[in-house]
Amino acid sequence: MTFVGRDQELRCLAAEFERARAGQPRLVVVEGPAGIGKTTLVQRFLETCGTGNVLFTDGDEGEALLPYGTLTRLLGGLPAQIEAPATAEPPDPLAVGAALLPELSERQAGEPLCLVVDDVHWADAPTLRALTFCLRRLRVDRVMAVLMLREAATLPGPEGLRRLIAADTTRRLRLRGLREPEVAALVGGRVSQRAVARLVAHTEGVPLHLRALLDEVPLEVLDDLAQPLPAPRSYTMLVLAKVARCAPPARELVGAVSVLGMSCPLHLAARVAGVAEPLQALEQAVREGVLLERSSARGPVAAFAHPLIRAAVYRDLGPAHRSALHARAALVAEDEQARLRHRIEAVAGPSPELAAELAELGRAQVRLGAFGGAAEHLKAAAELSGDPAPLAAEAVEALLLDGRVDEAAALTANLPEDAHPAVRGYALGHLAMVRGQVEEARAQLITAWEQAGPPESGLAARAAQQLAMLCLVKAEGSQAARWAERARTSPGYRLSIDYNRFTQLTGLAVSGEIDAALAATADLPPPASATIADLDALLGRGLLRTCSDDLAGGLADLSGVVAACGERSVPFRMLATAMLGQVEYRSGRWDDAALHTGTAASVADDADQRWLSPICHGLAALVPASRGDWPLAESHVRAAVAGADSVAPLAHGCSAAAHLAAARGDHAATVAALEPLQAVEVHDIVYEPGVVQWLDLFVDALVGLGELDRAETCLVAAERLAGRRGRGSALATAARCRGGLHAARHENALADAAFTTALGHSGAGTGAGTGPPFDEARLRLAYGRFLRRLGRRRQAQSHLELALRLFARLGAAPYVGRCEQELSACGLPRAEPGASPLLRLTPQEQAVARLVATGMTNRQVARELVLSVKTIEYHLGNAYAKLGVSSRVALTTKLMH
Repeated sequence: MTFVGRDQELRCLAAEFERARAGQPRLVVVEGPAGIGKTTLVQRFLETCGTGNVLFTDGDEGEALLPYGTLTRLLGGLPAQIEAPATAEPPDPLAVGAALLPELSERQAGEPLCLVVDDVHWADAPTLRALTFCLRRLRVDRVMAVLMLREAATLPGPEGLRRLIAADTTRRLRLRGLREPEVAALVGGRVSQRAVARLVAHTEGVPLHLRALLDEVPLEVLDDLAQPLPAPRSYTMLVLAKVARCAPPARELVGAVSVLGMSCPLHLAARVAGVAEPLQALEQAVREGVLLERSSARGPVAAFAHPLIRAAVYRDLGPAHRSALHARAALVAEDEQARLRHRIEAVAGPSPELAAELAELGRAQVRLGAFGGAAEHLKAAAELSGDPAPLAAEAVEALLLDGRVDEAAALTANLPEDAHPAVRGYALGHLAMVRGQVEEARAQLITAWEQAGPPESGLAARAAQQLAMLCLVKAEGSQAARWAERARTSPGYRLSIDYNRFTQLTGLAVSGEIDAALAATADLPPPASATIADLDALLGRGLLRTCSDDLAGGLADLSGVVAACGERSVPFRMLATAMLGQVEYRSGRWDDAALHTGTAASVADDADQRWLSPICHGLAALVPASRGDWPLAESHVRAAVAGADSVAPLAHGCSAAAHLAAARGDHAATVAALEPLQAVEVHDIVYEPGVVQWLDLFVDALVGLGELDRAETCLVAAERLAGRRGRGSALATAARCRGGLHAARHENALADAAFTTALGHSGAGTGAGTGPPFDEARLRLAYGRFLRRLGRRRQAQSHLELALRLFARLGAAPYVGRCEQELSACGLPRAEPGASPLLRLTPQEQAVARLVATGMTNRQVARELVLSVKTIEYHLGNAYAKLGVSSRVALTTKLMH
């Protein structure tokens, strides 16, 4: 039929396409119920926009559980960079999304790319996660993505995609029914205006119903007002009428195809249907418009043209016939997942035998870290079990570890009221924990622990493990370590190993028992040869080493864990990435730190991990704050502070806000940011040196405001704790603050001695520091400022120039400015050239320029920074212009001098 209406929608699509052509990547979401004309609208736009550069795919209800089925149809396979996994588990969506970026970059080289995904609500979850990761990282790409779905508000996930769809920058087109003028154009003036009005009212203008009704009802019936119109024939009625015209073999074949999916090899459908002459049956079904014939290397394929056709046939089979077909399909299915699905559909009620088989498979996958597949098998096992609640609780845990919080919430809400209190308590408690509802989580998990039931259930171990992590979030380190030990020694511990050792070791670290904890991890293997359980302990040891000033050891452990933890849970991977970013920040590897902490924060948001999101955002704020990237730092600080409902998130959020205020030189804002921590009674995490760094910022800001007595009180406590711990970085920081306080009191000899002591503790006395470079740079800046004001200008200049070099290497522009100001005030000839050329660039341009200068290609840089090649080209071009160079060689030379 003729395309009518939708003029405004077509204009919107055309305008968005022109913005994409200009290098502004766009996302358009077309929403509307089935049959409203979403696909037709987009096809019409593609016909008129003048581009042949289109990537098109659609979700398939029958393949919704097939990992990357939708993406494979889009590209003809997975991105070339993704290697086939050694296990049955599909590759990580974040890795696939990163590999998709260069694919899109190549395809937009000649003209803008239209990336179209139809029936998003039926697309498989890994594809959606990968696409979300990719789309969020397009910056200056000539890409227009069009997503078609029924209702964004009811999209099951992932959370990151829903958030992307709801963003202000996304253009959403909600399709409504056709109006009378458009319907009149559709019928071509063959009926009266009254008949058109009647038709619109009767069908609500839904094109699918209009077309079905116009196909089935003679036009004269529409004009006969005395004769009531039949109910709009749904696809069910239309399809069943066509099926009824088929001979029995064709009907049986159509029913078998509906059981096997949207499409299937003809020979499999014939075996399920028991049809001896499948080609003849297929021919008749095609002739009647029920099936389509497609070809493949394995022979003919029978397919439905629209999911509604399949749904109509499938629902009409009747329960007994449907069950029998699924039983036959289980015998011919070509993979284990399909066989299990058909066996599940074939049973008429609870099947303890099948439930036990599915449950054991799911638990085995949990032990391997394959939480996505485990969740599906445990859910199915729960439905088939005579007592579904225990297995449903296990499925909730697997869903939460896979980052599918909304699905876990829905499953938890459906737990029977009479379920065992421990089962309900564990499911509700774990869900509340992930959502950041700490007190609710504690109450429910205590119930699960106290009433755990049979030892073999493993509920006691799992409840204890979550209580351990909860204690960490509440900054109760000793309690966390004790609960982790209870989990380890409880029956069923083998089912709860995801981050038990990390929790235990971190609990010991934040409560001051780092040396004992390190001694217990001395014999761990290298990350490359570690088991799943070993990775858990290595993650904990990496944090221990970071907190105890062994930055090289922390880097080795944590980088190895991140490289090897692809099959671990979403929370585990997020923690590992965030902890790696933390040690990179302290080690002065700020480009890497920005990448890893930013990725952790992004994953926390995408996977709705509210309990860890503030910590990840707090860490992600540190590099942009210190570099003067105010908008990015502010966005991370807002996210960190907004979600800081417990002590550990509060500490990270306040610290991040204080770092931002300190970088701006705003003493009052620094104090205001840290005031909430003064009221915290628990000392674990908040006051433990090396975990969250904030006390020195507080003391410096109080000194800057002239509140010297208050600064003295805080500093004495910090010095006492630093002395007990005996770590160089904490002692150096405390001595630096002491020097600043003495200088403010004009106690110059004491100040000089304190600064000298700080240099000794930091290992920077000879000019070659071994501690955190940012800490050393701040120390030398403070000491240089003090010496200049005493008139010891040459000594001051020496320290200030060393500080300038360190700040410039880090890209800490606000602090470079302070060094330059102090050096200018010295009034002496400069022994060192000015600030690094990198400081003329934005943080994004700096990151690109540094990597290009190491010899990386644009594609390699894009892969490293998880951006598109087009974005890298954009930033590199800006860097060339600002630095006055025109080649990679010239850029490298510029940065070396």
